[in-house]
Amino acid sequence: MTDAAATDERFAHAQEIRDQPDGPGRRIGKKGELTIITPLTPNGGKIFRERLERIQAQAGYWETKVGTVENFRVLLFDNDTKMLITLVYDGDFKPYLADIARAQPWLDEIFGDIVEGYGGYDDPGTPDLVISRSLSADIYFHATADNSVHDVKRMQRLSDAFSEVLDAAG
Repeated sequence: MTDAAATDERFAHAQEIRDQPDGPGRRIGKKGELTIITPLTPNGGKIFRERLERIQAQAGYWETKVGTVENFRVLLFDNDTKMLITLVYDGDFKPYLADIARAQPWLDEIFGDIVEGYGGYDDPGTPDLVISRSLSADIYFHATADNSVHDVKRMQRLSDAFSEVLDAAG
């Protein structure tokens, strides 16, 4: 393979990455990404760690209720004085903010009394707080960028049903 052919092959799978049209973060296909770095309250790290087991145990329940979140990660760092939040979700930023309202009690448990300046999901200043602490990814890749969470779940149900048919026939 020539150097030119190898270069062409490496660029053949390039994805179009663009800014979210209505808020922070980047977008590839149907998938938006968001990264937030935020300071914690003086006891925020301790409070978070006390709640962590319960928060983690409820993640599947609440994220399923939201329905548009593909992945969500939270990490404390800098001696538990800062929090990194990263997520990938379906669609635009503003509809995502509306979607996550379904998980308000869980979000308030994760961030309430923990994140500096967070007054609760219902606080009118919360969207501005999120935006002001958000960063856009410099590099972002998504292997299934054109498939929403709903699409993936539907494909999984079809695959499971097909497997059952094959098993019954075999």
